[in-house]
Formats: sequence, C-alpha cells, structure tokens
Amino acid sequence: MRDRNLMFAIIGCFVIAILFVGVIVWEIKKSIDHDERVQQIAKKTNNVAVADHRDFSIYETLAGDDGREMILVPEGIFSRGSSSGGFDEKPSQEIYLDAFFVDKYEVSVEVYNRYRKAVNYVAPSVPFFPGDSEVLKVPRHAVVGVSWDDAVNYCDWAGKRLLTEAEWEKAARGTHGLKYPWGNKILPDRANFAGTGDGYPYVAPVGSYPMGRSVYGVYDMAGNVSEWVDDFYDQFYYKDAPMMNPPGPENKRNRVFRGGSWDARSVDIRTATRFAASPGRKDSILGFRCGRSKNPE
Repeated sequence: MRDRNLMFAIIGCFVIAILFVGVIVWEIKKSIDHDERVQQIAKKTNNVAVADHRDFSIYETLAGDDGREMILVPEGIFSRGSSSGGFDEKPSQEIYLDAFFVDKYEVSVEVYNRYRKAVNYVAPSVPFFPGDSEVLKVPRHAVVGVSWDDAVNYCDWAGKRLLTEAEWEKAARGTHGLKYPWGNKILPDRANFAGTGDGYPYVAPVGSYPMGRSVYGVYDMAGNVSEWVDDFYDQFYYKDAPMMNPPGPENKRNRVFRGGSWDARSVDIRTATRFAASPGRKDSILGFRCGRSKNPE
C-alpha cells in the first residue's frame, strides 16, 4: 500500500512538472508570436510609406512669370537645424516664417535655355565632369554649371527670388524637423544621390522621384542637384539668429547651397545639412530653384 501511494505521488509530481513545462513553452510561444506580429505591423507600415502616391494638391499653387508652378508653404513655425548634425546646424530651434511660394521643381536645362535665349545670357559651364558632359545638356535634366549670380539673375527675370536658407529648409522638411523630405530614414526610390542604385549615375530629369517629395509636394529637395539659396554662410549664425524670418548674416565671403546632389552621400542629403561656396562657383552638382513671398512688399 505504501509503495502504491509513493507511485501515485511520483506520477502526480511528473504530471505537475509536465504541466509546468507546458505553461512555460506556451508563454514563450506567445512572446514569439507577439514579436513576429509587431515586426509584421512595422513591415506593413514601411510598405505603406513606400507605396505612398498621395496627391499634394491641397496646397495653393500659382505660376511664376516663367510659367512654372510654385507651391505655397504656409506661415508658421518649423524646427530648424539638428542637435545631432554638424556644429553649424546647432542649435536646433523653432523658427517662424511668413508664408512663401517655392518652385515645385528645380530649374531645368530647357527652362534655363529659354531664359538665356530671351535675354542673350551666357551658357552654363562646368570645369570638370567625370562622365559624358552631354548628359548636362538634356532638356529635362536639372541645370548645373550656374553661379549664385546666374541663379539670382534668372529668378529676377522670372519675377521671383532665391529662397532664404530658412525658407529652403522649411520647404524641405515641413514643420516637424524631418531628417529627409519624406521621413526620417533612407528609403528606396526617394532621391538621386551617390551610386547607381537610383537609376541615374549623374543628373536626373527634374521630378523623377515622386515618392521623395516633401510634405508640401516639392520635388528633389534631397539629391539630384544642390541648390543655391540667398544667404551668406556663417557657421555660427544659428546661435544668435532671430527667431522670426531670419534674413541670414551680412557681408560674409561665401553663399549657402543646400540639398546634396547626385554625387552626395546619404548624410549630405539630410534637410539640415549646410554647404558653402564662393558665389562664382560653377560645377556639375550645383543648380537652383526660385521662391517668392506670398505678400511681396
């Protein structure tokens, strides 16, 4: 009888141990299933972003004197600069800007040639180019080989002006300080930058990356060609700049250009990245687009 009770006790302990192990295995499986579910949701979210073909036509548009479409960027604040970027991008802070219009696309070779013919203006020039320079003459490609003064002259002719540096950054990143015009991480089919994975080893036709538009529907604010803006460059300007409609520093040597180019690394096509060059510089990475105040004085 005693042996029989002992046997039942052993069997009972064995069953309890199996049940205990079963509960542990079940909890582990639940945890694994949960992690897989989270990953699937994240993947679906990314896929939604990749497949985002929304029409950004909710923003007011107008045609400049050159007949090209411009998009309204509403008045208000936005986050300028980056606390994790270069020292000339710091500090990151909230800036207020009046409403302004920005060209939907970079100025193309075709459009620039129309201007040149109208005013008998000098042709763009590129001192050095690593490939076949004929690619720089394709009508739909963004124009390069233009100096800051060339860009200013075109914008004046078109009844526009160059964007201020602050305006350019707001048009590129929206109000929430996006790292790239489309979001906060590099995604495929968003921009033309270093390498051939984007389909273009050099300059691309303007507007070739609709999924890389900014939140306002402005194309090519990252990559393709860098863009002259109006401001002089001062590496310490952000520290003491006014918080409303900052005009940029006065009487410096170099001018600012923004946005990175077909030859840039991913870190250089960030919306907060700043570059500087002599206003007379002309090369194969530098182009421009124009802006216009909503209520010009």
